[in-house]
Amino acid sequence: MKDDRICSPPFMELTNACGEDTLKQIEKNGIAFPFICKTRVAHGTNSHEMAIIFNREGLKAIHPPCVIQSFINHNAVLYKVFVVGESYTVVKRPSVKNFSAGISDPESLQTPGHVFHRISQWAWSGDIYQEDRTNYRESIFFNSHNVSKPESSSILTALDKIEGVFERPNDDVIRAISKTLRQTLGISLFGIDIIINNQTGQHAVIDINAFPGYEGVSEFFTDLLNHIATTLQEQAPELSQLNHNKLLAEQSSSLVGERTCCANTGCRSMASKDPWIVENETSGSVKLQHQRLGCNSSMSPSFQQHCVATLATKASSQ
Repeated sequence: MKDDRICSPPFMELTNACGEDTLKQIEKNGIAFPFICKTRVAHGTNSHEMAIIFNREGLKAIHPPCVIQSFINHNAVLYKVFVVGESYTVVKRPSVKNFSAGISDPESLQTPGHVFHRISQWAWSGDIYQEDRTNYRESIFFNSHNVSKPESSSILTALDKIEGVFERPNDDVIRAISKTLRQTLGISLFGIDIIINNQTGQHAVIDINAFPGYEGVSEFFTDLLNHIATTLQEQAPELSQLNHNKLLAEQSSSLVGERTCCANTGCRSMASKDPWIVENETSGSVKLQHQRLGCNSSMSPSFQQHCVATLATKASSQ
């Protein structure tokens, strides 16, 4: 999808422990400090654990496997797009405030009674956040669930001041992103996390959620029912044509090799005589109520005689 109004921050997956070549790989993929580190877990408690890494010293705190992605300043606003078929709803949420590369001021990140958590192998240890006040480049670990919920209140989301441009999401851009992802991924129920780059004004897609909660979407069930109805209507002509073709195939197969029993001449081919008519000794011919009573040449003589007797009896009773 080529659109100057849309971007995706550079990212890469780390599968091994950080070594001497890790920094080269990061630079090769166009990722700069600071960058955000996410787990690969799609859903569940651990899926919300993240970290902001400000410098190469912070690489020591990363425990792969994980995904790292360049951090884009966006004035602490996240837009969650909830997609239901062709419908979508944009919900504004708080987000992480602006940060500069290599700076993490402990004075601005510490408040009385506030507890930060360190992550060990991406599991919460519960330790109180300790920081060397002489080093202003300490990595920050947080749980996005606690930062980006509507009721969230965190010093990480407390924006000092608006920097650069502050734009609202463009409806045409959101629609284009939603449509492209729906067609590319082949799914119709998903969520998109979008931020607005405060330097370029571009819409940055930072995450795609296959299991969104649709929190804040008041018309979710209406949108879902409309989507289901639309999907069924689109499939109806195809199903009707399929059933029609199946019926024709069944009718054609039932006619192949069929024989009709006649009272005077035994089994005759449908091509040689009208299958709806049976000879009668007194009146010549009689129309039968039954459409078909078939037999074939491989049937025993006794069963053929039974067919003849049955047809003669039915004909004489008309």
